[in-house]
Amino acid sequence: MRKKILACLFSVPFSLSSLYASDAPRHYIMDETVVTATLTQTPLKNIPAAVEVIDSEEIEKSGAMTLHQVLTEAQSVNLEAVSGRQSTARLRGLSSNNTLVMIDGMRLPSGFQDKIDLSEIPAGWIERIEIVRGPASALYGSDAIGGVINVITRKPSEETEAWFSSRYGSNTEGEAEETSFDAGVSGRSGDVGYVITGSFGDKDRVDLDTSDGSTDTDDKNVKAGAATISWNVGEQTELSIGATYADVERQGLRFKNKKEQEWLNGSERYTGRIELRSDLGEDSSILLRAYRSVYDWGVTLTPTGNGAPEVHSVEQTTDQFEARWSGVLPGEHKVTTGIEYRTEDRAEDGLASEVENLGVFLQDEVAVTDRLSAILGLRFDDHSGFGSVCSPRVSAAYRVSDEMRIRGSYAEGFRAPSVFELYTGSEYTRKRILLPNPDLDPETSRTWEVGADFEHDWLALSVTAFRNDIDDMISEVFTGNYDGTIPINEARNISEAMTRGIELSGRVSLGSGFSIHDELTVLDGENKITGTGLPYLPEFSNVFKLAYHDPVQGFGGNVRVVTAGRQYTDAEASVKTDAYTLVNLSLSKSLTSRAEIYGGVDNLFDERVEDGYGNVYGPGSTGTFLYAGIGLNL
Repeated sequence: MRKKILACLFSVPFSLSSLYASDAPRHYIMDETVVTATLTQTPLKNIPAAVEVIDSEEIEKSGAMTLHQVLTEAQSVNLEAVSGRQSTARLRGLSSNNTLVMIDGMRLPSGFQDKIDLSEIPAGWIERIEIVRGPASALYGSDAIGGVINVITRKPSEETEAWFSSRYGSNTEGEAEETSFDAGVSGRSGDVGYVITGSFGDKDRVDLDTSDGSTDTDDKNVKAGAATISWNVGEQTELSIGATYADVERQGLRFKNKKEQEWLNGSERYTGRIELRSDLGEDSSILLRAYRSVYDWGVTLTPTGNGAPEVHSVEQTTDQFEARWSGVLPGEHKVTTGIEYRTEDRAEDGLASEVENLGVFLQDEVAVTDRLSAILGLRFDDHSGFGSVCSPRVSAAYRVSDEMRIRGSYAEGFRAPSVFELYTGSEYTRKRILLPNPDLDPETSRTWEVGADFEHDWLALSVTAFRNDIDDMISEVFTGNYDGTIPINEARNISEAMTRGIELSGRVSLGSGFSIHDELTVLDGENKITGTGLPYLPEFSNVFKLAYHDPVQGFGGNVRVVTAGRQYTDAEASVKTDAYTLVNLSLSKSLTSRAEIYGGVDNLFDERVEDGYGNVYGPGSTGTFLYAGIGLNL
C-alpha cells in the first residue's frame, strides 16, 4: 500500500487503506509518521515537503527485488542507466548526484563514477522508503538539491515473529532465470529488542543479440543482511546498534578496444551505526549518532583471446558524527537543531583524497493562525574544499476548507563537486570517456514550488508545480571523439540551467475492493546558455495502477502501467530515445493467516526499451518476465 501526500505543514488527513478495504465512504486517517522530511517523527499531515512513502506491503505486491525496481514506479523519479550497468535515481529532472540516498538516515558512499547503484540494495532489507521531492539542503546539506531517498530497514517488533519467502522467475526465452530467498526474525526480550534479516538472490544473464560481443544483462549474485539490537536504558532512553551488509558479484561480456572481454565486477557495501535517543520531557528529545559506511568496488576486464587483464578499483569510506535536539517552545514553535561532522575518504585506482564537512542547522515549525502554518529552515556548511555556504528554506500552507488546502515553498541548495568530477574521471568505459576538471565550482540552486490538495471521502487529488534554477550546474559536455567513435565528455559548469514540471496525482475508491491510482509528471529542462535540452528528462512519465483487494477471501492483485516519454540520452542533447510503456501484473492469495502465494508478469507485452534506459536488470532489458513465490510468517 502506498501512502503519499504533497504537503507543507497542514494537510487533509487521509489513509489509502480505505481505498482497498470497503465500499462505504470513510474518512482517511493519516496516523503514519515519517522522519526524513523533518528529522523528527512527524505525522504525514504535518510534513513540510512533497513526500511519498512506499511500505513493505506494496514492495511485496509489486514483485520488486531491488530498490531500483521499486523506484521505477515512484513519482518524479527517473532512473538513469550509467556505465558499468549501474542504475541511479534522478529526482525532478536533476542529476543523480543531486539526489541524496540514505539508509536509516545515513548517507551511502558512492562507487564507480561517483554513483550509488540502486540495483545493489535488496528489497528484503526494506521496511519502507521515504522519498522527499524537492530541495532538502536546509536539513541535509550537499547532494540534496533534488531531494532525498531514505531506505528504512526493519526495526525490532514487540512480539517475536519470523518470516521466510522464496521466489523463482525467468523471461519467456528461458533467460534471466532468477532464484531468491528472504528470511528474518524479530522480537524483544525484556529491555532488549532485536531484528536480523538475510537475503540471497541469483539471476542469470540475458543476451538477446549474441553478435555484438556484449551481454544485455549480466549474471548477478547478491548476498545481503541487516541487523539491529536496541536496549531500553530506563523508560526514556534507548541505545541501539545496527549494521547492513551487501555483497554483489556480476559477470558478463563487453566489447571494448575491438575485443570481446570477460567482465567481472564485485562490490561490498556495509554500514555500522551506534545511536542514543532520549526523551528529555513530554515535548523534548535528543539524538546522538555515529556511523561508518564503506563501499568497495572492483572490475576486471580480461580479453577472451590473448591480452593482459585491465583492473580498476574504488574504495570510499564515510564517517559521520551528529547530535540534534527537538522540542516545543512557547508560541507553538516546534524547533529542531543539530550539528554534523563528516569525513569522506576515497581512493580510485590509487588516487586518494579526503573531504571534511561541518554542518549546523536550525528548523522552526510554527502555527501562525488556526489555518496558516509555516516552516523556516537554515543550514550552514563549512566544506574543506569549497568554503562556507548557507541553505535557507521557507514553506507555508493555508487550509481553505476541511477538504482543500494550498501550499508553497522556496528553498536554496548547493552541491560541492566530487573528487571523481574534479580529479579522477573515467577514461576506460566502453560507451564514453569522461575527463575530470579541477576548476569546477559548486552548484547552487533556487527552487519555487506551489500546489493544492483536495480530498472528499473516496476521492483524493493533488497538483504541484515547481521550478529549479541552477547556477554552475555540473554536467558532462561533449568535446570530441576518440578513435572516431567513442564520445569524449568533460565535467564542466553550465552557468545557468533550469528544470521545471507539474506533478498530478489522484486516487479513487471504486467500491467492491477496487481502486485506481494515477501519477503523472510533465517535465522540461534547458541549458539556458545554449538553449538546448538537458539529458535524461522524459517529456512526461506516468504510473497508472488498478488494484483489487478482498480481505475476506484473501485475494489481491493489480495492473500497473508505467510510461516514460521521449528524452535525450547524450551530452550533446542530439539523440532522443522513443517513449515506452511497460505493463506489469501481480496476483496474490492468502492460503492461511501465515502463508501466501503470489505471482506476476513484468513487461507483459515484451517492450524492448532502448539501451535498457532505467531498466538495468529490470523488465525493459529482460523482455517479458514471469515469476512466482511463497511467503510465510512463522
